Amino acid sequence: MFKMKKLENFYENFPGSYVALLTVVWVLLFHLISIILYNDPNFSLFTHYVSDLGASTSGSVIFWSVNMIIGSPIRVLIGLYILGLLSKRGANEKHIKITTYFMVIGAIGSIIIALNPHDTSRFFHLIGAFIYFIGVVVIQSFYFKMELNAENIPKYLPFISILVVVVYFVFLSLEIVVLISGFLREIACFSEWMALFSLMAWLGLHGFYTHQIK
Repeated sequence: MFKMKKLENFYENFPGSYVALLTVVWVLLFHLISIILYNDPNFSLFTHYVSDLGASTSGSVIFWSVNMIIGSPIRVLIGLYILGLLSKRGANEKHIKITTYFMVIGAIGSIIIALNPHDTSRFFHLIGAFIYFIGVVVIQSFYFKMELNAENIPKYLPFISILVVVVYFVFLSLEIVVLISGFLREIACFSEWMALFSLMAWLGLHGFYTHQIK
């Protein structure tokens, strides 16, 4: 049985809805600061990947890495908060456990990415990216399934969950094309930013909803 007692005590002092909304602001702000510190007049969402901000030679590497490393466990806490709500709404306990495991796996992947800049440690960076990708896709797929079947859950929540999965697969497909042929790099860069923004939209909408029902 999925236990949430200790976390419920934590959320009494730090409401998960506020943590989710503040995390969205914090993550986007840190990315904006990282872009400024990257200090490239040619920077755009079509010319640079998100992970370019974490390149070892860039001025943004510290801000970007700290954002990734600290943000990972915070997103796990938010995810557990939402799982607690879904558990009360009749979600399958096995699905909740699987989602919890993959939230940890995804967080580990995110930290590996942050600790291994793609320009100096590309192999481990790609390993981290693969782990993170699998984590996000599995997590959001299970959220979609649980939210679609849970009681009194608005339909925009499972919609944004499956949208994240779709955007991540679009990015993966485009990146494979880039790696094989070198084509569509600009669209691949943009799709990675869209993957980030879709995840922030997911956090924001879930933070908004959990705040509404308090």
